[in-house]
Amino acid sequence: MALLGELAGVARAYAPLIICALVVVYCLRNKYQKGLNQIPGPFWASISDLWNFVHVCSGQSTSEYQLHQKYDSPLLRMGPNYVSCSDPESIRVIYGWKRVFKKSDHYLCQNQFSKEGIMVENISAVLDEERHSKLKRAIAHAYAMTTIKDFEPLVDSTSRTFMYQVNKRFAETGATCPLDKWLQMYAFDIIGELTFSKQFGFLKSGTDLDNMMHHTGKAMEYIGTIGQLPAIDYWFRIKNPLLRIRQATTNVVLFTVKQIQDHMAHPDSKNIDFTTRFVASAKKWPEIIDEPQLYELINTNVAAGSDTTGIALRQVVYSMMTHPQVFQKFMDELKDVLKAREGMADSTKPITWQEGNSMKYLQAVIKECLRCHPALGEILPRVVPPGGVSLCGQYIPEGTVIGCNAWTIHQDRGVFGEDADKFRPERWIDNTTEAIYRMDAMSFHFGAGNRMCIGRHIALLEMTKFIPEFFRRFEIELVDPSQWKFKPGWIVPQEGLDAYIRPREPLPYQQDTS
Repeated sequence: MALLGELAGVARAYAPLIICALVVVYCLRNKYQKGLNQIPGPFWASISDLWNFVHVCSGQSTSEYQLHQKYDSPLLRMGPNYVSCSDPESIRVIYGWKRVFKKSDHYLCQNQFSKEGIMVENISAVLDEERHSKLKRAIAHAYAMTTIKDFEPLVDSTSRTFMYQVNKRFAETGATCPLDKWLQMYAFDIIGELTFSKQFGFLKSGTDLDNMMHHTGKAMEYIGTIGQLPAIDYWFRIKNPLLRIRQATTNVVLFTVKQIQDHMAHPDSKNIDFTTRFVASAKKWPEIIDEPQLYELINTNVAAGSDTTGIALRQVVYSMMTHPQVFQKFMDELKDVLKAREGMADSTKPITWQEGNSMKYLQAVIKECLRCHPALGEILPRVVPPGGVSLCGQYIPEGTVIGCNAWTIHQDRGVFGEDADKFRPERWIDNTTEAIYRMDAMSFHFGAGNRMCIGRHIALLEMTKFIPEFFRRFEIELVDPSQWKFKPGWIVPQEGLDAYIRPREPLPYQQDTS
């Protein structure tokens, strides 16, 4: 007993020194583990994941291209076991179809919980590739481009509501329109119509219903920050029964559940919306899509589809308004489309998908906006499979988390030209066929490979139809372009898009026809 007492006394006396020694050993182990020490990067990033956590929380994730330039390396160590890759050619390896690099546990924080407190996988966050393949196969038809074209009348309906409300509230009154907010509300209402065959009512009310925009934004902030320290999410949320139950009753979940219950209470076999299609898939594959999974598919459709599309629409409008020559080329092209309608029985109908898709300059503007301001602002992390991999002349051991950031890839001068830091839609038109094909292949705004964003066709449909219809109906003038700013994170939303709006001509519909 006396000996134990002496040892305890020694431990207390030397506790600070022992703790310091353990910390040093821990840091050295992190820095030199698995052969990653040859990859350059900030010193603090090599010894602790806290560096990357602070890096992301401080809004630096969209500036990682500059870090790669600083260290003059296509590979950058962002954490003890975390590597950023700026080489566009590596996309084919990391996100390719063969030898799959599985998603890392960074994605677990995207998963929700059922009302019973059971974790339900978000389709984007499924780590098991076989499970993901089965789930994707069960719902892929709902997102196919051939199916998306069926949604055109629903897009037109929401667009008419937007035009009517904006005309009544701002064009006719002269009041300043906060377009950043209204484009987000449009994105929410249109995903409501596509998912439930009815708009949520954001546009009609002119407000953030049930603070949905606020709460989805906060959820994305959580994904972007806590996702950098997945162990925290695992122990304090996933393994915490109280938080599991509480999360199942958040505003976002309850809002979506109410919409689902209303939809199912009044089924209509003529509906072509996502919920109808998901329910049919659940009946066909009950072993893949049970009730909690069905609810999660619908909830993900609403949350992910609204935020990312809102970001894209804001960027196109802002870029048009701050580049007069680009805007004039676009308007000349739009006038040609409208002129081709002369003599038609209904020349006032909304711009069709076919017409918008035929507008080469509009499509170039959309591609350039998605390149210059991708909706996702962080690395999409993957895990190096067994056996490791050679990338950029370096061997990366198995188990290493590695990934690319669209904000970094899209500034590559070897792919996008020496002026890759500039907004220039013409690069998608005046280049060689081979160069344009390579830019398309290396565009990373929707991700890549078999885990590419499943809803990408929806976003393109909405932009292709909404942008020409909006500028066809209204003249837009930004109040102060210098107010424009954005907040980097998992997604990169913008604000400061206040505008004066004037009608070009009376709307063909003088009431809300939705």
